[in-house]
Amino acid sequence: MKFSISVPIGAYHPFLPWCLESLAKQGDLVEICLLDASDDPRVSAVADHYKAALTYRRHGPDGGQSDAIKEGWDHSGAPFLGWLNADDILFPDTLKKVSEKLASNPALDVVYGHSTILDEQARMTGYHWAVEPPGPRLLEGGIISQPSCFFRRTSYEAAGGIDLSLHYTMDWDLFIRIYKSGAKFDFIDAPLSMVLWGDETKTASFNARRREELQRIIKKYAPEEKQSRIFRSFAIQNLLSRIRPDSLQDAITRLLTRGRKVVYGLAADGTIADRADLSLVHYDPEPKVKILVAFNDGAQLADIEIPGRTFTQETSGNIATLTMDAPVSAADAVSVRVSAKAGKPLRFRYCQWA
Repeated sequence: MKFSISVPIGAYHPFLPWCLESLAKQGDLVEICLLDASDDPRVSAVADHYKAALTYRRHGPDGGQSDAIKEGWDHSGAPFLGWLNADDILFPDTLKKVSEKLASNPALDVVYGHSTILDEQARMTGYHWAVEPPGPRLLEGGIISQPSCFFRRTSYEAAGGIDLSLHYTMDWDLFIRIYKSGAKFDFIDAPLSMVLWGDETKTASFNARRREELQRIIKKYAPEEKQSRIFRSFAIQNLLSRIRPDSLQDAITRLLTRGRKVVYGLAADGTIADRADLSLVHYDPEPKVKILVAFNDGAQLADIEIPGRTFTQETSGNIATLTMDAPVSAADAVSVRVSAKAGKPLRFRYCQWA
């Protein structure tokens, strides 16, 4: 079982080495197709480093992101497909987990899972809150995190392929069409990828072209009586991401998501009511021994574990520094378990390698 993964690149991003390393670490399950329209020598240098792992490589202009994704798939032959942007990163053994799920039920066409969210400093700030198991709610919103989704080539072709006219919403459109074609979906309850939500991502997330694309998809597929509400929810989500200061954003997020959107014990606004599990992995050549965990309301309120590892902890203000006895090598995932003391809810900010 193999996967053709397209990596369209419009501009260099510092996460690109981790992106390609995370794919290379998937072993012989993957065909990597790098499509570079950046004209940036840094991209070429990274591609040179991974040239032995690349099935297909192109540098030069293309017809846009969707066109590049299709080009990669057209120049590879694996029966399952997916794509990563330059700032997307897979967890180790992601494709092995997906392969095992597909092998357990040969009728499956699409398998996806959770994603962790990174900021520009590669800090884990939460999970992709909209993700949920498959069902008709896909017609109303993006319940699939695209970098954590993999699908059968024949199902993709039967649904009509990727829409080359779409630049921002080609994933949602494609998944809806595959779903409506009668394909079988399943869900892995584990983080399969890391996704950047940086300032540039938020700025682009509701520009005029994306608004037009969203309206087109909503009008075509969503229940008529829900269309206005669905579009409004996208607008509110984007507006919320821009609110400053962060304390005001957090307060509004708590109001809008109260009692909902909790993934592995972590709420959308960072609240840990009881216990939360935070997933980390790195792809640097140098091993790591320290992890920082930051809170809004005092690290002394947290009990922290790293299952399977021994560590010492130092707490200063709102940051806990965890120093492990044994180094963590590249592609060695770690879970940080945080529990709130004495029933007092915590407010998580980020977790990062140091």
